[in-house]
Amino acid sequence: MNKGKFVLHQSKDKKSNNVYTYYSIAWYYRNDKKPYRDILKRLGKLSIKEIAYYQRCIDCLNLKPEAEPCNINDVEPLESYEYLSCAIGLHFWDYWQLSSVFNINSSKKDIQTCDVAKILTAIRLSKVASKSLTAEYYKETCLSLLTGIPPESFNKSRIFRELGLIEDLREKLGKHIFSTAKKKNKTKGEVLFYDLSSGNLSGLKCVMAKWGHCKDGYRTHVVLLLVVTSEGYPIYWDILEGNTADSKTIEDLITKIEGLYGTIDSVLCFDRGMVSDDNLKLLEAKGIKFISALDGNQIKHFKAHINFKLFQRIKNFDVINQADDITEAFKQKGFDTKEKNLFYKELKLSKAQEMKIEEKTLKLNLKKRRYFLAFNPEQAFLAQKHRKERVVDFKDWVVNEYNVELSQVLKSKNIKTVEKTIKEKLRKNKITDVMISYALIKYKTTNQNEAGEIKHVTTYNVELDEIKEESYEEAKKYDGIWTLITNISGKEDKNFFKQTSFSSYFNIYRLKNNIEESFKIISDVVEVEPFNVYREKHIKAHFTICVLSYLVDITILNMIRNSSSVENMSLHSIFDHTKKCKQEMIQLSQDRVVFRLMRPTETQKVILNALECSYLIKPKYLTNNKIISA
Repeated sequence: MNKGKFVLHQSKDKKSNNVYTYYSIAWYYRNDKKPYRDILKRLGKLSIKEIAYYQRCIDCLNLKPEAEPCNINDVEPLESYEYLSCAIGLHFWDYWQLSSVFNINSSKKDIQTCDVAKILTAIRLSKVASKSLTAEYYKETCLSLLTGIPPESFNKSRIFRELGLIEDLREKLGKHIFSTAKKKNKTKGEVLFYDLSSGNLSGLKCVMAKWGHCKDGYRTHVVLLLVVTSEGYPIYWDILEGNTADSKTIEDLITKIEGLYGTIDSVLCFDRGMVSDDNLKLLEAKGIKFISALDGNQIKHFKAHINFKLFQRIKNFDVINQADDITEAFKQKGFDTKEKNLFYKELKLSKAQEMKIEEKTLKLNLKKRRYFLAFNPEQAFLAQKHRKERVVDFKDWVVNEYNVELSQVLKSKNIKTVEKTIKEKLRKNKITDVMISYALIKYKTTNQNEAGEIKHVTTYNVELDEIKEESYEEAKKYDGIWTLITNISGKEDKNFFKQTSFSSYFNIYRLKNNIEESFKIISDVVEVEPFNVYREKHIKAHFTICVLSYLVDITILNMIRNSSSVENMSLHSIFDHTKKCKQEMIQLSQDRVVFRLMRPTETQKVILNALECSYLIKPKYLTNNKIISA
């Protein structure tokens, strides 16, 4: 047969007013530079599916590399590898140009510190594992293809050798993120949010771990420190020794941030737990502007200037059906009513009033700081509701748990010990301000220990008095009331709000929820805990990797929120979709194995478009990176 190729030939035939297409398998070739065609088999009219079927058969006859004749019984999926979630992680690593922070010296290392940090960051978007297991999981992803780092180079010992070097670059990474965010117009950076959380350790003892109270109660932990922009981008983070008090961290933070950034032009916003006179004086001495709030005890210094009658009247309103009446009542009393569910006014005090308050506190510094009294009707309603629920829980604990426990003791109980336990439970339930009266009735009983010995003991029964509505009066008094504090002067208001695009200090303080969201993402999505390392540098480097992974997460979340094509999706939902797009190794025949990508769903395509990285599923990119066989 002359040299040529098989083709699916078509011919057309017109009958009446209709045109019919007929197909044949033909052999096309040239002879003396002239084209010829030999019809090998006439197929007649074909459906679209039949056309595609015969075209694949012809491709096989022509020995095209992408075509393979096979029996369906021989086709077998062998392995699948994580692709899309990891690829997105690498995309946003490059988006933030994080590699530029690292020093690269390829003549000395087969794998750079930068590569280790990049892989550890990206891999957390797919699966969370300890550092020792990450090297094994790396083999189950496409990261080796995307980074060019073979699995044998990315091993446990290499990871641990590089952790210290990653930690050395922590502050430079934060500074780089801040400057890059500004260049990309992702932030103006006028307001920074600062908060702390705790992290639990697993495994061997660490010098940073201390026993004390944290979010999970009393246990061994470390303190996580984080500073983010109003958009949630991290610019500084650190780990402190466990049991470090919130109010004692600001001095160290300011010293380090000033060393890193120089003079701080941004306004620092932080939770009321960090408001202490020493901290505020430190910030003022450094010329740093701040926004925060007073705690409940500090608010009571202003009780002579609080219209409790107005607030009590508002608490009797229906917060849903009488919203307009509530707004009107506050407007008549000179409160600003622009904020949703929040009514406030600045406390304007005479010099005599300032002196009277300062004589008692010596801390509020009323001449330099401004105080805004605020009331939230919804917060007041919920505070009352939850307080009563906590009282019910306390009563249930006394009747069904503590009295039962006291009746079964094997040693006589001391009355002071019993009282201490009750007071601790009241404190834990946050109902110390509720008038709860009780009596401790002493009695004798006998109990038997595990060895069968009879023990004669003296113990107590807790008898609660009836808890009437009047018991809540003092506690309810301050429900919904809070006070914002700032050292930004009234003369600076107009320029400050114009520069920051905020309309009030309450807009800003409410955004502290962003940093709470940051810790929630680090905890629930990045999964910072447990810290399966125990050396100080390794613990800090682990947190740095988690923060970089969080940076990717918050960037994704912000882009999704700003996209008009995607409904508001959670990070868990986004990654649930992306994790399903994997590379598959498929055996077509005894001697032919190919790699394919699971067909992207419409939702995955929409997500990638919103994240501006749809190239990750384009054939050219997939072929170039060997995600799919050429």
